Amino acid sequence: MKPPAFHCQEGSACPEFPMGGDLPTPDSMALPAEYPDARVFLTNTAGLVIAHAALWWKNTPLVGDTHIGAIGGFAACDAGAARRLLDGATAHLRAAGCRIAVGPMNGNTWRRHRFVVESDGHGPFMLEPRNPPEYPGWWRLAGFTELSRYSSSSIRLDGNPTVAPGLKERLGRSGIIVRELDPHRYDDELRAIHAISLKSFAANFLYSPLDEEEFIDAYRMVRDRVDPCFVRIAERAGTACGFVFAIRDLEAEARGGIPAVIVKTLAVDPDARCAGLGNLLVDEVHHIGWESGYTAAIHALQHETNTSLKITGRHQGRVFRRYALFSQPL
Repeated sequence: MKPPAFHCQEGSACPEFPMGGDLPTPDSMALPAEYPDARVFLTNTAGLVIAHAALWWKNTPLVGDTHIGAIGGFAACDAGAARRLLDGATAHLRAAGCRIAVGPMNGNTWRRHRFVVESDGHGPFMLEPRNPPEYPGWWRLAGFTELSRYSSSSIRLDGNPTVAPGLKERLGRSGIIVRELDPHRYDDELRAIHAISLKSFAANFLYSPLDEEEFIDAYRMVRDRVDPCFVRIAERAGTACGFVFAIRDLEAEARGGIPAVIVKTLAVDPDARCAGLGNLLVDEVHHIGWESGYTAAIHALQHETNTSLKITGRHQGRVFRRYALFSQPL
């Protein structure tokens, strides 16, 4: 019997091969707008795709002084197909000059990345990565090891503030005001949030800057799900210097689960010199959630070295899910 055939297609166009019945739908593939540098896929003797992924090696994040080769948009029907596909993917990245392969990652950390590697059974929440539980093991069998870890934690809301009154007074005296997002100026608000994000995340692991328009396009996709009161923007003299982006877990609500407020992103301009502002922003979101009838918040997808974990600890957060990025030297 002929072995599965490995194919590589340069560029972002999706392959025309039909998908195998056991493979997840093309929804798991990288979008053309994510501009992969190549797509790789494995077909069986019937010509059906049994594994696929997308590759990036141009303008990817740095590890040390070298650009990574990113593998994203991954799906496979079994461990053997995954191994064959990943072997071919890493060989292609090696030929492109990469010295390390990282995944799953759709080009950079602004897009879909990470596998769920541990869970206590808590239902999935909106904007969370998800994958069949066997995928991390298949990557390990293909020679990948964990590069970094992340976690999501559940916080019980009771309406009690966790920041001292003196902190809010001190920030107020320094000219800080906190307001909700203005939906009538949605794109302008996103530009301000983007600018803060570039400064605040510059030292983050695998950081790479994201074009303003791509950032705005991504958040336009969730505009109808954004409740302005859960997006708090801090300003001083009319200039934004921090924000917290939270969103209701509409997915849990739809399946009858425990409703929660997802604290997705917290950022403070490091040049603003406003210590404690992150604590205040999170506290405001928690309080607004409690007043809106929510009994839980989710602090989502925090890197293992993220300073925001201190805020989660202050709120006695309970980790219910862990995630990982994987890598392989080339």
